[in-house]
Amino acid sequence: MPADSDGRAPVSLPRTYRPRGTRVVAVVAATTLVGAVTFLWSMLPGSVRDEFTVFQRMTVLALFAGIVVVLYGLFRTSARADESGLRVVNIYKARQLEWPQVISLSLNPNRPWAMLDLADGTTLAVMAIQNADGARASRSARELAGLIAGRSGTD
Repeated sequence: MPADSDGRAPVSLPRTYRPRGTRVVAVVAATTLVGAVTFLWSMLPGSVRDEFTVFQRMTVLALFAGIVVVLYGLFRTSARADESGLRVVNIYKARQLEWPQVISLSLNPNRPWAMLDLADGTTLAVMAIQNADGARASRSARELAGLIAGRSGTD
């Protein structure tokens, strides 16, 4: 059986990491919000619904749309490793890194998600690997750290 020196099978690329708990919460919250608002609106008597002005209706819809947009941003959080490098998407901000730009990855129990150390001396949060996911997060962090060690060309 081919395996790395630590006994794990090598990771095939491309590989995408996503936070399980955050994605579940985002889907459940968005579905519940849309369902509750739709149900409550339909339960209002017609005379009460008629009292809402167009501006008031648009304001309420904009508020709920804003909440859904934030939840979608959380849902789309990911880290994708491929032959060319690592693409990290944190909510609505994406960053494409080439392997030599990435030095290491750490998953500290005192932080909510993994952090990348970059060659320019900065760090980058990887919200796709979250401590809330427990053993799955640890396994993902080990995999990605192994990829970084093998491809970044740093000690």
